[in-house]
Amino acid sequence: MRHVAVIAATALLFAGCSQSETDLAAQPVVAAVDPGDTDVGEHLEALLQSVRSVPTSGPLRGRLGMAYDINGFRQEAIATYRQAQSLDPKDFRWPYFGAQILAEDGDYGQALELLDQALAIDADYAPAWLWRGAWLHKSNLPREAMAAYGRSELAANPYALFGRAQSLMAIGDVPEALEILEPLVETFEHPYVHRTRGEALRAVGRLDEARTAMAQGRGAERLTWPDERRDERYEHIRGHGSYMLAKELSAAGRLAEALAILQRLQAHHPEEHCARDEVFFLACNLMNSVSIAYDRSGRRSESLATVQRGLVLNPDFAPFHLTIANLFRDERDLEPALRHVDRAIELSPNSGYAHEQRGRLLFGLDRFEAAKAAFETALQLEPGKRTTFFYLGLAEFELGNYSAAIEWFQRVARIEPPFALGQVFLARSLLEVGRVEDARRAQDLAREYGADPTELRRNEVRLRERESLQSGDASG
Repeated sequence: MRHVAVIAATALLFAGCSQSETDLAAQPVVAAVDPGDTDVGEHLEALLQSVRSVPTSGPLRGRLGMAYDINGFRQEAIATYRQAQSLDPKDFRWPYFGAQILAEDGDYGQALELLDQALAIDADYAPAWLWRGAWLHKSNLPREAMAAYGRSELAANPYALFGRAQSLMAIGDVPEALEILEPLVETFEHPYVHRTRGEALRAVGRLDEARTAMAQGRGAERLTWPDERRDERYEHIRGHGSYMLAKELSAAGRLAEALAILQRLQAHHPEEHCARDEVFFLACNLMNSVSIAYDRSGRRSESLATVQRGLVLNPDFAPFHLTIANLFRDERDLEPALRHVDRAIELSPNSGYAHEQRGRLLFGLDRFEAAKAAFETALQLEPGKRTTFFYLGLAEFELGNYSAAIEWFQRVARIEPPFALGQVFLARSLLEVGRVEDARRAQDLAREYGADPTELRRNEVRLRERESLQSGDASG
């Protein structure tokens, strides 16, 4: 564990500059780092050496603060930012970054004081006004928040419009908030906007619309806006934090950046460590993430080679089996994929994801009863998961259990109405039990939500057949 060793007292954070503070800034703040975290330790030591070589440099001190900040040494970061500000009082970043840490800790009052110091240096930086509005709103000062969101720097900014709507709701002016949210949701697609619109609709009694909006906003996380200056800190991320960042970048399709971070980390946690009992975990995870990033980059042979090396080094590391299973499945080589998933489940029996993947492979092999059982196990381990509901619906449909399939697809529709393929199969299942009008409504929703035209045409043919039969029965 990391132990704090802070030389500078954070009580000086808001004090005015003084000779004693300038003297204090000559001594850099030092944090104790876990000796095993060599990636972080080496980077911090290099920055400390640069500070010691030029102790009066505000930018160098600030870079050290950024490294402390992004790697989780929060108190050290605050103290170092204050030193950087005393050395370089015209740099917007040092009070701005300090304000971010305080706000993350819920100290909005002091965060706003530091933010105002930053804005006194540069009042034209729009993201800073968004933060000011957000922190004022969280401080129960909605009218002051609206003033921040109304700055000319934020004209037509969707994040500012959303913040203004939130503030209007806070003061009870829900109709005016809806006047902002209704057009905003058409151009600014985000679950949190849907959820907030749902809350506003419920407040004015439009309950059916509110339910739909709340469903679209289920699981929403709060909005975060682009902030180039704040993102400068990521240059200094190291260790586990940089591993998590690499995974996010890989999932977002920023594969070159992800691979660069992963391969840098492998210099500290080389592949051979994957075979060592005491240090295998991060080394194996790095290999697995590299394999996934190669696959997403279209470099399948390198992906396969990496995960195969991993299995030689550590055949009991379950993620390797799941990754190679995905590679085999992409090639429609389902039997070996299933063997690897079964081995992953032996190693980690409580992984809902592994059981869901087993169900998908069994489904692809037309073993629908076994697939259904695998999906049911996955659902027990991860209740309420939309994808598992959907796969259970598919299995029931293939087994001819259309009423059960309808129930699963209806659950999918309640969780995520815009999931177009769910609406397609709901319509298809409803047709099999003769509920033509309900099927037509689901088909219309599938079309509205952008379902694949081939799937829609298939449903349309069946719909017309059913409607023709109904009209023939009525005329007869």
